[in-house]
Amino acid sequence: MSKKLIILLLSSLFFVGCSTKVSYFFLDWAIEWEVEEYVELTSEQQDKFDVIIESFLVWHRQQELPRYRDQLSLLSTLTNQQTMTPELWLEQVSMAKAHWYRIFNFVMPELLPIMASLTDEQVDQILLQLKKEQQELIEEYAGKEQAELITDSDKRIAKQLSEWTGTVTDAQKNIIHQANTERLATLDMWLEYRHEWLRQFEQALKRRQQTDYFTQQMTLLMISPDELKSEMYRDNVTENTRKFGSMLITLNQTFSQKQRKHFDKKLTALVDDLTELHLDK
Repeated sequence: MSKKLIILLLSSLFFVGCSTKVSYFFLDWAIEWEVEEYVELTSEQQDKFDVIIESFLVWHRQQELPRYRDQLSLLSTLTNQQTMTPELWLEQVSMAKAHWYRIFNFVMPELLPIMASLTDEQVDQILLQLKKEQQELIEEYAGKEQAELITDSDKRIAKQLSEWTGTVTDAQKNIIHQANTERLATLDMWLEYRHEWLRQFEQALKRRQQTDYFTQQMTLLMISPDELKSEMYRDNVTENTRKFGSMLITLNQTFSQKQRKHFDKKLTALVDDLTELHLDK
């Protein structure tokens, strides 16, 4: 429940296709609907959860949205001045992770008691859904040939790029394809990590009445999950992040005036929305 919840909260940063402001105002509803996919809370648990969401949204608007705005403004400057480097991109990714961890730090003290109050039946509901999603990922990715994985990634990145630039040229698609062929393999390690994360999450839930253990394990799983990853996996992810930054730098150098105008307009609108949301009491 908690990890999916936070994914919903963080997604407020990346609205595509609709007004950021409108979407943000309905975020509490979105969170409620998403949680219902995992567990049916009792009325008492729901009341406590609603208090957490209300408190979270106030804190998030006041404290976190300015951080998102400032980071996006910095990204805009680095992009337009073409001063981004792979190392600076790594710093941007680290900043994004810091946003994630601050959210966990804020909600966990109030969320953990609710999770500790879950019945065995509720825990089974959560684990059943998580295992279903894990199996779907395995069926989607496991056994795929490398060429097919690259093709899927090419299409996914090109689609994401088109949302920010309006169009993607054949030359830019070639840049994306070349970058994907140079990525280090991490799929098997990623699936193994997800399996281990879910295993430890299940064990934590089964020992949720042991407060110290439960708090320690949930802190590990939500705030320090990299500790569950092998050294090779962490190294490969870092290198792939650097390579991804290099690809973005190369793509940025190929943007036409029209593409750059589209990108600037979209990014400026997002920054303005975040600013207005922060100032709207």
